[in-house]
Amino acid sequence: MRDALVFNGASNLDFQDIRSNVVRIPEVIARIREAQKLWDKLSTQALDLANFINSEDSVFLGHIRLKSFASAVVQVGLLDRYLKSHDLGEFMIGAINGDSPLKVALGIVSFEQMVSDSALASGTRLMAVPNGASAGDLPVLAGVQLAEYAVYRRDEQGCYLRLNVDTREAEKMILGLVDDFEVRKLVMVGPGNSVFGKSSSMILERDIQLLESIDLDPMLSWFWSRLDSRMAIAN
Repeated sequence: MRDALVFNGASNLDFQDIRSNVVRIPEVIARIREAQKLWDKLSTQALDLANFINSEDSVFLGHIRLKSFASAVVQVGLLDRYLKSHDLGEFMIGAINGDSPLKVALGIVSFEQMVSDSALASGTRLMAVPNGASAGDLPVLAGVQLAEYAVYRRDEQGCYLRLNVDTREAEKMILGLVDDFEVRKLVMVGPGNSVFGKSSSMILERDIQLLESIDLDPMLSWFWSRLDSRMAIAN
């Protein structure tokens, strides 16, 4: 069965109860600590990453750049957890610019590079793309460039190559994989399915397995208990 690993957008941590649970996962804790050490060495902006992730929604959602960074760190931790019992998918989809856990998964950048780039940029509140930067014509909002999604496929040698697609929308890329490549299993590096929007019903109509990395781990069965935010994220 052909499968795809999908990295959700930054909105997957929009709810405080979810953030409080995700920081209890050992691999996420380890990445937060690693990122904190790197940030403290490089950034002029003071940040307690663990406390920021655990902060109230008004604080977390009010700092767009730090929210993007924190979400990327968490997703790399969740990927670490997932890879302990699963392989990477034949296809991978996620944001390829900014704080990109997909680029870490692909080996394009190391986790240290991802954190360092974000830490060094944190002292400047960009309102436009710097001269000479490759922006792909994407607008910048309060210092954070809107996500540019990409899809990669593993070749026979085990290398991931970027596919040429005629859309920038992640959900349409996923539909293309389902329809054109017969992908029948989608694993979200969660929590939630926030990458889906207008095409969510079209995805659900297909004969596919839509799974979350957290749900695939029996040791994390406690994660969604007593939480009502799963539906909010999915919708």
